[in-house]
Amino acid sequence: MDDFPLPPGLDVDQFVKNVELAISNAGALGEVEFFAYGSSDSFDYGRYLESMSFTPAKVVGKRSRFYRLVHRMLNWVHKRQQYGGKKNLLVIAKAMPGEDNINLISFLDEMIDRDHNVFTVVPDGCCLPENFDYPEPILAWEWLALCYGRESIDLSSAYPTSDGDDSGSSSQGVKRASETDAAGSAKNVFKKKPTLRSSYSR
Repeated sequence: MDDFPLPPGLDVDQFVKNVELAISNAGALGEVEFFAYGSSDSFDYGRYLESMSFTPAKVVGKRSRFYRLVHRMLNWVHKRQQYGGKKNLLVIAKAMPGEDNINLISFLDEMIDRDHNVFTVVPDGCCLPENFDYPEPILAWEWLALCYGRESIDLSSAYPTSDGDDSGSSSQGVKRASETDAAGSAKNVFKKKPTLRSSYSR
């Protein structure tokens, strides 16, 4: 929550409802559960402990929080495999440099390969479509848009269409996040009607 603090005046319960609204409007239904991480100096436990939807954790180091996030996602998915169905992972985390970010992208790609839905959030103002890594569409929100239950980012201009034979030329000049060092993202082909949703925040 250091990188993505709640806006002033927005209480935690309303934030949870707004996230449910934003994702349900995109076609994903289910409950929302948050695992939130922050440093000992900045994380306001009292604000989140009152909400049944949040499990806050105090982890001082940024890199430690990053890998705690990945580990908790993996553990969450593993424990819920017995229930079947697609799982929804909403990752709210700024990219880490170098190999750390590659590890996160690889993990999210694996979740997609397992037929789970992966969504992401980017900082406000950096959502230019050309800043996303992969040619497939991704469901992503700017942070404030998600906080207030608004629509996801329109990324249609970032990817070539499948119509016609000129798809190769239509992608010329498009810069990917790996070329621009933009905030992290993960490829995703959105699959509707999942059975459960979980949201992770750092």
